[in-house]
Amino acid sequence: MGRTNWDELPTTLRTRIEDALGAPVVRSESQASGWSPGSADRVVTADGRRAFVKALARSRNGDGIDLHRREARVVGALPAGVRSPRLVAAFDEVHHDDDWVALVLDDVDGHHPGADRDGRDTAAVLDALATLPRATGVLATLPRMTDELGDEFGAWDRMLATGLPGVVPSAVASAAERLADAARGAVALVDGDHLVHADCRADNLLVDREGRVWIVDWPWAGVGARWLDPLTYLLDVLVRGEDDDVDHHLRTHPVFAGVDAAAVDAVLAALAGLFLEKAAHPAPPNMPTIRAFQRREGVVAAEWVLRRWAPDGAGAEGDDAPRLGAPRGVPSTP
Repeated sequence: MGRTNWDELPTTLRTRIEDALGAPVVRSESQASGWSPGSADRVVTADGRRAFVKALARSRNGDGIDLHRREARVVGALPAGVRSPRLVAAFDEVHHDDDWVALVLDDVDGHHPGADRDGRDTAAVLDALATLPRATGVLATLPRMTDELGDEFGAWDRMLATGLPGVVPSAVASAAERLADAARGAVALVDGDHLVHADCRADNLLVDREGRVWIVDWPWAGVGARWLDPLTYLLDVLVRGEDDDVDHHLRTHPVFAGVDAAAVDAVLAALAGLFLEKAAHPAPPNMPTIRAFQRREGVVAAEWVLRRWAPDGAGAEGDDAPRLGAPRGVPSTP
């Protein structure tokens, strides 16, 4: 089942959105990236105003509609210094016994980073993530990453106790005990007092015409370590197979200053377990391909740790490991 598009939204909901924008929508363009079966449309009104509209019905994805509600609360509380599109309006209503939630945001004329696969956008993304502030006010009440990830970072221990699932390739399985040992210390390492996006990959980022990076899609925002988002973006760079030295960014970018190698390894090991455990589960409704993508994330994270541990920098990449360049996974998806 594909995305809902603008024309499929209830007529009364479209009318309310147009009222918020001040003119009728005359053109819409559905955006293909991301995982939600809801709408994701760039729209243009009769007077030339541009906006981004995302909407979802409970019948399409019950968990997703609650995430839309959560995102509306988060985006409405973001301080002006965070480079994120402004929330114009949010609607939560019932149409024909189905709940609908819609967010209307300023549109950013830009593209997702990494499209050229040459690493040219990586530094700009890290620079933007480094500006996320300490969480204060409403943002300070967001979930703490230690609570959000505490159970999920125990994935290796659970998988070892019950038997590693088939999604774990043999080269990674042979290092599972060591990965589990490293991951046990990861929860404390993601604690902190900064705003964290917590789902930081290319399709949640936009690079505008001036090369500035904008951060979008905030339903998983929380409070934690300043360097967590930058690390997960570097993992995304690897998953896309970009020609970039991610370890160079770890060594040189100021956002990682003071973070030691063991801390990076522990969090990467924990993320690998998180993704691989999720990848072994049945797919959620209307998201049939996500488990394969999560497996990719988990394998790449594990391979990165193993390369970092190897004396010669050559990690374990088994014959059954997926190839670089496969589509992305989602850290926070069930």
